[in-house]
Amino acid sequence: MVAPQVRGATGTIYGTKSSDRWDSQPAKMDTLNARLIFECVGQWEIPVLQPCSFVPESLAAWHDPKQRAHAAANNGALHFFIDDYRFEKCWSRPESTYAKVAEVGAALSPDFSMWRDMPKAMQLWQIYRSRWCAAFWQHLGVEVIPSVTWGGPATYEFAFDGLPQQSHVAISMVGVRKDGQGLFRNGLHAMMQACNPSLILVYGKLLGDLTAEIGCKIKQYPTTLDIKRPYFRKG
Repeated sequence: MVAPQVRGATGTIYGTKSSDRWDSQPAKMDTLNARLIFECVGQWEIPVLQPCSFVPESLAAWHDPKQRAHAAANNGALHFFIDDYRFEKCWSRPESTYAKVAEVGAALSPDFSMWRDMPKAMQLWQIYRSRWCAAFWQHLGVEVIPSVTWGGPATYEFAFDGLPQQSHVAISMVGVRKDGQGLFRNGLHAMMQACNPSLILVYGKLLGDLTAEIGCKIKQYPTTLDIKRPYFRKG
C-alpha cells in the first residue's frame, strides 16, 4: 500500500502534531482524519467524489472473508449495508483497513447509518465520514460507487452533497418498512434531482412501481436473505 501524504489535499496540515510520533504514526494521533482534507463542496464542506461507471458482478459484505474472496476473483465490489460496528474501522483506522478494499479493487462507500431521529449534527457527521472514506479510497485508485442515504426532508440539504453527476450510485432497501416507503420514495426523487445518476445499484428489491417512475436504469443485487428468492433467479 502507498499511504497518502500527511499533508492534506488542500495543502494545509491539520490536527495535533506536537507528539514525536506524529510523522511516523499520524493515524493513531489524528482520530478525526484531519491529516487528509479532500476537495469539499457546499455549506457543510462535504468531500467531493469522482464519477464511477463500474458495474460489479456481485456485492460482497465487507466483514465476510468468503464473499470478499469471491468478489475479488469475479469482478465484484464490497458493500457496507451491514451493522455499522462491523466497518467502523474503515473510518477509525483507514490506512490499516485499506488492504481489504484493495484486494477487491472496488467498493461502495461506507453506509454509516442515518436514522430519522438522530440529531442533525450526527446525521451530517455520518455523511461526512462516508464521503471521506470514499474519497480516501478513490485517492488510492479504488473504483468507488457512492452509496446514498438520507433521512427526512431536512437532510436533503446535505445528504447529496459531494455526489458526482451522472455517475453510478448505490442504495439499499434493507430496513425500508411499509410505513417508511413514502419517505424513501421522496428521498429517492430528491436524489435523482440532485445528482442525476446514470445507473442505480439496488441492494435488495426496489419497490415495483419505482423502476418506471424514476426513469433511471437500475441493477438489483440480492441481500444475504434474498439469495434464494425466485425473482433473483430470473436474470
